[in-house]
Amino acid sequence: MCIAIWKLDEQAEATGDYSLVLAFNRDEYFDRPTRGFHIWESKPNICAPLDLKPPDEAHRGSWIGVNRQGRLAFLTNFREQVPHHDSKISRGALVRDFLLDNPVTPGGQHVQTHSSKRDTVIDYAQKIYDERELYDGFNLVLFDLHSEHKTAVYVTNRGENEDGSCGSMCVLGQGQVIGLSNSTIGDPWPKVTRGCDRFAHTLSGLRSFANNDDQDTHTIAALLDAMRDSSPFSNVDDADVPQKIENLAQCVFVPRVHGDVSSLGEGSYGTRTTNVLLLRNNQLTISECNYNKNGNHSSDRTTSATVLYFGFE
Repeated sequence: MCIAIWKLDEQAEATGDYSLVLAFNRDEYFDRPTRGFHIWESKPNICAPLDLKPPDEAHRGSWIGVNRQGRLAFLTNFREQVPHHDSKISRGALVRDFLLDNPVTPGGQHVQTHSSKRDTVIDYAQKIYDERELYDGFNLVLFDLHSEHKTAVYVTNRGENEDGSCGSMCVLGQGQVIGLSNSTIGDPWPKVTRGCDRFAHTLSGLRSFANNDDQDTHTIAALLDAMRDSSPFSNVDDADVPQKIENLAQCVFVPRVHGDVSSLGEGSYGTRTTNVLLLRNNQLTISECNYNKNGNHSSDRTTSATVLYFGFE
């Protein structure tokens, strides 16, 4: 039940403002092994988290990431009643392959990358769209941030079309706040509407600082606060958390849920990480705030906060 909210505006660079502001809440089981944003040892032009559950490193994917060529991507999955198909390709490979020059298939075979240097972001998106049936339900947003004319493309394999097929692909607009969770971008969950309103209000109310570092610190703090909105369930304990997971589609920040929750399964689940990414003049500031599973309200769950700086070549 992740949520991403962002504003892309290439015109902002002329005044020294952020050309991209992106906030992402990752909702996941707390026991699922992961590693947060880091520069990959085997591929130092990539900065991204990793899903550590697959024992073989070649099979590990990511849900968000960026490379020094200015490619950024994030992924949200669809929550569906149909069982996961083991024959499907891991959706984490969608982000990984976009950032890598030589991706590896789930079978461990090196293949020609979707994201070859000859491909534009639209080329890659088109190839994923053409192969969309190979994956379980996903939303994928791809950015080309290095070029003068920045581009964002959305691809999904869900949402029924008039001809009975599923899926869509489109170039996204700039200069507006856009949000995405676990439904198609044209059919937002309540948390997306709530989150976009709060995000836009936060951006419009930011103070201005002469020093970029001070501006970044202020902006990150304000957006982290905006992304910690767990209303209408902010002040309840676990026993009061709705047992129908559909109700949690209202929460930007998902309070901890544990036990056998309808449509969720066993285990303790909730918002584990908030990332804020700020882009100015080809320099990306990446903030990561991690939460543990002790307690419900976000103010009681913070365990670590880090900031990385990642430049484009």
